[in-house]
Amino acid sequence: MNNFQRLEEEEMDSLPQLPLGIGHHVHNSLDNMRTMGSMLDLYLTKIVSVFVMMAGGKSERPNNGFSPGGSHGTPTDPQGDVPGGPTKR
Repeated sequence: MNNFQRLEEEEMDSLPQLPLGIGHHVHNSLDNMRTMGSMLDLYLTKIVSVFVMMAGGKSERPNNGFSPGGSHGTPTDPQGDVPGGPTKR
């Protein structure tokens, strides 16, 4: 449980007891806002980068280690400076 969830529980415990319907609606509203925030955080950055690329700009992509030219070499060039492929005998 993260600090914000713990803070939410502490605040809910410190409030006077609300009628069951009101507390349930508030909890549902908080869950809906949390879900929408997660969706925005996940997808909004991707949508913005798509529009930037459509407009002709460059989108910076993080180096995840799978792109060629990284420090690990490529499948045919595992050491980076040694030619890849089978060796001749």
